[in-house]
Amino acid sequence: MMRALLDDVRDIRMQALARERAMGETIDALSPAWKRSAANLEHYRALRATDHVALQGNLVRNGLSSLSRREAHVMPTLDAVERALSAMCGVAAEPARATMTIDDGAQLLARHATELLETPMPHMTRIVVTIPPWAAGDVAFMGSLVDAGMDVARINASHGDAQQWLASIKSLRTAAAARGRRIPVCVDLAGPKVRTGVCADGPIPLVAGDVLTLHANDNTSVLATKLANARVAVRPREVIEHLKPGDRVMFDDGNIRARCTAVDRAKSGGSGDVTGEVTVEVEAVRAGAWPLKDRKGVNVPDTDMPIAALTDDDLVTLDFVAEHVDIVAMSFVRSASDIADLHRALAARTKRTIGVVAKVETPQACRALPEILLELMKSPPCGVMLARGDLGVEIGFEHLPEAQDEILALCEAAHVPVIWATQVLESMTEHGFPTRGEVTDAADAARADAIMLGIGPFMVETVLFIEDLLARTQIRRARSRALLRAWSPLGTD
Repeated sequence: MMRALLDDVRDIRMQALARERAMGETIDALSPAWKRSAANLEHYRALRATDHVALQGNLVRNGLSSLSRREAHVMPTLDAVERALSAMCGVAAEPARATMTIDDGAQLLARHATELLETPMPHMTRIVVTIPPWAAGDVAFMGSLVDAGMDVARINASHGDAQQWLASIKSLRTAAAARGRRIPVCVDLAGPKVRTGVCADGPIPLVAGDVLTLHANDNTSVLATKLANARVAVRPREVIEHLKPGDRVMFDDGNIRARCTAVDRAKSGGSGDVTGEVTVEVEAVRAGAWPLKDRKGVNVPDTDMPIAALTDDDLVTLDFVAEHVDIVAMSFVRSASDIADLHRALAARTKRTIGVVAKVETPQACRALPEILLELMKSPPCGVMLARGDLGVEIGFEHLPEAQDEILALCEAAHVPVIWATQVLESMTEHGFPTRGEVTDAADAARADAIMLGIGPFMVETVLFIEDLLARTQIRRARSRALLRAWSPLGTD
């Protein structure tokens, strides 16, 4: 058995080296500071290409590393296990293959996190705070957030305008400077907004079994009579043009779940353009009945739409980013080419170094994450935002725990920092009291390099709470052994 284990480990190591060689041209194109990280990512992809659960168990039974939780330093770990097994078998060890040590992996991740998020911190996980529009110009409020433990300030470009954003940044920097601090600013691009239209006669009540007709002829949603099917406007029109029977359609953060049953491409809009109509049947709604209100978000996870992740509005926002902002987060990334587009747009506007964060919130981004990470490495500093709201709706909340674990693992293998986002301690932010589930979630988020908080009346109290929680969690936490099943980006195995 020991010799079989040795052969298995050597085989994995050779597969990892072969993958690194196959990706040599891509790795060589990166800056020297990131080449070892890219190579480690490829080693990890080779490790996860097949199932190693049985091997893990046998290694543990013999007092050796299970190879789990070694994402940041794959080859050094394989070298160490190979040496131990060789000694146990009484044979000569093969030459070490690693170009870094086990300590290097953790140090590279920490260095890249500091390069992106800037702030030195007393614990491993930074606190990102979303700045509310009403706080623009409020130096005292900004100071209270800094005092509570804010490390990074986030501005959501979906709300407000450049004048408001600038007022927020100026008041933040005034407050931070008075305390001898510099707080980096991150702007989230709005990205392509897929939304319903305005309900002409008020919210449309919906229950399971209702049938809706989706159109893009105008921006009006109507329910003519209680007996008639509702006609719901959805923009942009590419949604209507590319939906297929069987595709899922989610409204209002998944509170209304429907499925496409029929399409009619022959219907034309008022301008004469053929946009078509789509029939969907409601399969489930929250609480048994849920009203569809104005301009609610729409998710179509099964539908590939030719919509650019970088919109015309985003390009205007980038003019502001280029002058005033430290980090920009790209919404609804689906492929590496989306990141390449953002890099080109930034390079055309400024020579300043601006960090780029890819928001992972679609199934396409999960599947393409290794390629997205390699593209991010071309122009560091960089990071990934685990945007769990839309991601949960898109892939199904039952798959979210597995998916977020896989995203964290891949990013650690690439030494790319992760921001854990969406509804962290939301009840405390809004009402002053956290739920038990939210506290557990926040403690779990300590695995990431930053945690993002939302907007509410109790923001300062929430920052204080999570600052204390992180300090205590990261002293005591220990990661349990993970099973190295063949990689599945959506956690659907």
